[in-house]
Amino acid sequence: MNSILKATFLGGAIAASTLLAGPQVAEAASVKATVTADNFYGLFYGNEDGSILNFVGRNEVGASGEPGKYNWSLPETWDFEISNNDYLYLVTWDDASIAESWIGEFYVEGKQLLSSASDWEYILNEDNPFTRTGNPVPGNDELGTAIAAGGWQGAETVGKNGIGTWNTIEGIDADADWLRTAARGTDMYTIFRTKVSLTDTAGVDVPEPASLLGLLAIGAVGTTTLRRRQQQA
Repeated sequence: MNSILKATFLGGAIAASTLLAGPQVAEAASVKATVTADNFYGLFYGNEDGSILNFVGRNEVGASGEPGKYNWSLPETWDFEISNNDYLYLVTWDDASIAESWIGEFYVEGKQLLSSASDWEYILNEDNPFTRTGNPVPGNDELGTAIAAGGWQGAETVGKNGIGTWNTIEGIDADADWLRTAARGTDMYTIFRTKVSLTDTAGVDVPEPASLLGLLAIGAVGTTTLRRRQQQA
């Protein structure tokens, strides 16, 4: 193959490779989470089977809030980073009182994710942490065993932010759902999760065959122009 023909194919291949690369997948992303729960929660992120879990934070240990009237009156805001295909985990439990639920708003690299029944799933686990000394967040080993056991179900909504039981929680979108947790008095707690897949939408689609021929033609034109310039020099 002569040098001109090689350059022609090389030029077209370089142009085509830009399109064939497709969307690029980000390795990590920043998360801003604004969450509250009636009555308690612990926020984690980790892998699908629960063998790797990272604790982010929790709300107040007691019933009163600072500066909210109740511990669920004002949400907490957390900033952290997750990896591609990690799960967000929200562990919630009650104080055996009237109503139990949680609500939240998350921004993953600026893209909004709400507590929505369509986006979250849950499982139940035994031994409500409220009945334990110090009202602790369940540990990684305990949570990992429950997560690995599976049995996930679709989340259920109680109502939108602003519903009469809790009224409006400032700092959380009005379209966010209060998601139902384990029924009070059952000595159970709830583990919620949602998967986060990070894709750079700036990528382009794979071209049709006709488009590839066009790119090869562009490469040929560029090579011909270069040859003319060399001859004129």
